[in-house]
Amino acid sequence: MGLTLLTACGSSYGERCAAAVQCSGGNDRDIDACIAVVNAAEEVAAAYDCSDAYFKHADCIDRTATCGDKKFESNCKGESDSLRTCENAASGQ
Repeated sequence: MGLTLLTACGSSYGERCAAAVQCSGGNDRDIDACIAVVNAAEEVAAAYDCSDAYFKHADCIDRTATCGDKKFESNCKGESDSLRTCENAASGQ
């Protein structure tokens, strides 16, 4: 996910999205869009019964995210791969 992305306007992902947008540049609309993308990813994971993997990935992002050269990055490849594997298995892919 481009803005990997993790409390503005009642969203639990507002702080993560604000940090990502502050890092890469943007405005309130970019934060809102980030929150919408992250909320949708959470819903997809739930639909595939992959919420545990999703929240492990989200927690990793919250713990490891850094900003460098206008890039908001985290060190969560293992968690990301686990989530993708879970969703792919549930979808039959």
